[in-house]
Amino acid sequence: MAGRTDAAIAAALEAIAQAVGQQPQAGNGEVRMLETFLRNHPPAFKGMYDPDGAQSWLKEVERIFRVMQCSFLGSLAVATFIARHGELRSSPRE
Repeated sequence: MAGRTDAAIAAALEAIAQAVGQQPQAGNGEVRMLETFLRNHPPAFKGMYDPDGAQSWLKEVERIFRVMQCSFLGSLAVATFIARHGELRSSPRE
């Protein structure tokens, strides 16, 4: 992840947002994938300016997707849900 800048992260998020607008609604497979993702206790994203915290959050989420052997489109569906519905848990994982 070395070399990623705030601008690169913002560009990646913009690309995801554009791709999300072109994706069909989630079906049962995506729902099961989201349930599996949540069972892996993903970290809560606080949405504040914290580049180091954002990098840590991103690494952990990517690790969960690797463990799930999740495809790019599958991870995109989960990321879309998270982006649309905000924080998944009421308190961050300690």
